[in-house]
Amino acid sequence: MSKIQNTTNIDSYNDLYSTMEHDHEYPNINLVRLEKWHLKTPGYVLDHGCGYGENLIFLTKKGYKVHGVEINEKLVKWVELKCKIKQVPLNQYSLELSTSDNKIAQDDETFDHVISLGVLEMLGDKGAATQYVNELSRVLKPGGKMLVSTLHPENSFVVQSSQIGSEQFSFSGKEMDKETQLKYELYIPNNSDSFAGLFPESCYVDEIGLWNNVYCGVNGKHYCALITKKITGENNG
Repeated sequence: MSKIQNTTNIDSYNDLYSTMEHDHEYPNINLVRLEKWHLKTPGYVLDHGCGYGENLIFLTKKGYKVHGVEINEKLVKWVELKCKIKQVPLNQYSLELSTSDNKIAQDDETFDHVISLGVLEMLGDKGAATQYVNELSRVLKPGGKMLVSTLHPENSFVVQSSQIGSEQFSFSGKEMDKETQLKYELYIPNNSDSFAGLFPESCYVDEIGLWNNVYCGVNGKHYCALITKKITGENNG
């Protein structure tokens, strides 16, 4: 597998998380809904791109065992500290620092569910995004559920960016609530069909959904893919 981490995005990411001033206390409200509607049953979950750990902690409180993966070492240590403060049992979670090729350390078909929220756009281009999705699919058990979200072309962050190629955008500036100067190279699927096409034949695309919050001059539109991995012997057509 080729290296698929985008160094421009990693540098900005590390700058953004050099302090923990934007720590999130509460889980993503869409995950709260989709945990009940799509995941439905507790199990072993991969939270790839676990960030500040709020979703990881939420899932442990719901009875899941969670393995969090992050690219930033300070964030990994921060999540460890939060789990101690929140008294999350040590046997309910584990953490992993992402490698340069985004290869996940676990064996094939390890996880009952896989979650990746707000990571895909940071892969920078469709080829890297496809490799990333294939790796998430590899570690998912047959019959397991996956949630993957990414920015929609109408998202304010994308609208403020410049298109530099097919489904590729460049952003340079500050996010509205942050002072850090950021530079990103983004992969943004043109439409829901293009997004769905990232997923391998080993998976059913149950639905490509949307969530959207529009207020304070910000359009927060995202795609969200609801995925089920096929069980061996099921029709792959």
